[in-house]
Amino acid sequence: MSDRIHFCISCFVLLFMVGLVIAPSGSQSPLTEPPLDAHTNFKPQQTVQKFLDEESEQTVLVSINDDLPENKHRDIKHFIPLNVVPQIMAGKTEQQSPVNAPKPKNQLQYQKQLTTQSASRVLRRKLEQTVTTANNLINQTENSFSRGLLPLADYNLALNLAYATKIKVAEVQNQDRAKLQLLNEKRNLIQIAVEKLHAFNQPAAQGWYGDLVHARLILAQNDYEIAGVSRNRDGQQSALRQITQLSDEYYSVREDEFGVGEAGLTEYRRASRAVNLARQEQNIFHGVKKDATSLMDYAQDLRQIESTVEWFSSKGAGLGRADLVDLSKAHFNYVQGKFYQNQNQESESQKFFKDSLQQSKAAWELRIDQYYPRGTASLHDITTSWLLWNASGSELTELKSSESVMIKQTLTAGLDRMVNTADQITDRRGRMAGDISMVHCLKNSEFLVELENSQKK
Repeated sequence: MSDRIHFCISCFVLLFMVGLVIAPSGSQSPLTEPPLDAHTNFKPQQTVQKFLDEESEQTVLVSINDDLPENKHRDIKHFIPLNVVPQIMAGKTEQQSPVNAPKPKNQLQYQKQLTTQSASRVLRRKLEQTVTTANNLINQTENSFSRGLLPLADYNLALNLAYATKIKVAEVQNQDRAKLQLLNEKRNLIQIAVEKLHAFNQPAAQGWYGDLVHARLILAQNDYEIAGVSRNRDGQQSALRQITQLSDEYYSVREDEFGVGEAGLTEYRRASRAVNLARQEQNIFHGVKKDATSLMDYAQDLRQIESTVEWFSSKGAGLGRADLVDLSKAHFNYVQGKFYQNQNQESESQKFFKDSLQQSKAAWELRIDQYYPRGTASLHDITTSWLLWNASGSELTELKSSESVMIKQTLTAGLDRMVNTADQITDRRGRMAGDISMVHCLKNSEFLVELENSQKK
């Protein structure tokens, strides 16, 4: 009996202890949890995205702000997670592919900036090359003139072209004060030329006194230009008086020399042109407009030169060679075109400019195709005929724009052929180096004109 009682008590104690263990969990959840089936929406209290975000936030807290007591109770959602994970929106994962992402605007702007910088470097190198060529032309022609290998007129032409090129480069580079400095540099070279011609002092030398007067006239023309840039009207007026006096004296000397055969047709034409330019500048300075007297006188002299050249041609003389006949006609028609242009008769001026264009082009072609290969025309002869061709083409282009593209292309092709011809010359002794640099300087001047036109658009 006692054994049974002892067994019952033991079982009771065991059941009582098991009940104590199971009772707390049951008391804390009085509501029964519904069973899971296929129709129940499972919505976890913490998503994967939220879990990863919180993990990264805690990492930031531990690594950076764990030692700061004031940050221990701060909301961790104020910190930016270090990792980047897909966002879960409405049960769908949306990812952005880095390959298909559009380029930021700053990257496009950076590429555009690189392109602009590259173009600027190319332009800067081109301008530097242009200035170098102009400096070579100045130095080479100065050396040739000082040794008596270059006439004064050719020396002045080279200086005008070289310094005009350098002035255009300075304008592109927005160097406003450079023009006056460059004009003074050119004046110093002309002053040295005047002193050298004066020191020569050989009245019996053919053309010496005419060259001396011509050099003084060129110096006065430079003084007039410098005074104009400096806005010194008194200086302009003083220089203009010298220009008028010296141009008349220069023409008188060349006319006498031409009468006795000491001056050629080119020198006589150049002296007549100097008088015409002096009178035109006088009219502009004093406000007189449309005075065609000087142009008419100049045209009469050119008509006389044309008749003389044709007479030489009829006699079979070298002074009447075909290219010289074409050039004499081209000069005359060019001045006729300027005369009618000043009279606002565009149709007549177009006719004369077109004739001058065709005749100067014909002279250029004769020289480069026939006379230059034979050695009876120089590179400088080809260049001067191209200059007249270019002057006529420029005037015709302004009056008749429909032909401007064709005229421009033809002139450019001719200049490119001159550049190729000049580059093939290996013997550059004497004045040849300066003549070659002049052709390259003309090519660079063409680039500057195109650049100037593009900036105006």
